[in-house]
Amino acid sequence: MITMKEVLIAGALVLTGVSPSISEESDGDIWAECRDTNSCTIEYDHLASQKTDPFLFLGKIVDREHPQWKKYRKSLRHFPAVRDCLTKGEQTADTPNLLRIDWQRVGTSENASVCVFRIARSLGSVERVVQWLEFHEFQHSDLSGDRGDNFKPRFKSQPVSNILARWSIDQYRKLNPSWISWITGADLVYEYQLVLRFDQNNIIAGVGVVTPTKLN
Repeated sequence: MITMKEVLIAGALVLTGVSPSISEESDGDIWAECRDTNSCTIEYDHLASQKTDPFLFLGKIVDREHPQWKKYRKSLRHFPAVRDCLTKGEQTADTPNLLRIDWQRVGTSENASVCVFRIARSLGSVERVVQWLEFHEFQHSDLSGDRGDNFKPRFKSQPVSNILARWSIDQYRKLNPSWISWITGADLVYEYQLVLRFDQNNIIAGVGVVTPTKLN
């Protein structure tokens, strides 16, 4: 049986020559068929850049005065706009497909924080961000508040809720092979996490990367 969530997600897709369908082979994954044929697309509000949507860390603009500037400055220089985060063909497309992040070039650390932030700002809604995560096979939580009911933000973009998205270690190692785990058969990292933070208006206010280890 197709759930209401799947109906809503399918209705938001713009597919090229493919009808979203759920088969036994897809295991309920409505993205499976179009993912395999590279025909999935997703709508967005605008194409974000550092000029239109400055990168935020916990709701604060990361500039030369910010304590996180040294950590993110190279990523901000290499990925100043959402187009820079995409595969080569999409970078110059009239209507780029924001599902086509270039994971091989972006990687999974500070660059990923910047690029996922730029993509989320471009998409413009929590629902589309969730669709984007699901296309990329992240397991994720629902949007949930991380403050008490009586909490009042001190500034407009202060995060008040978040989504935690996870890749398994096998998914993570497809992009980040580890020679230590290859030699020893053991891996200290047990998953890859994106922490997406949203302000009181459900606008993305920060994206963090976490790779928890078995030693934590």
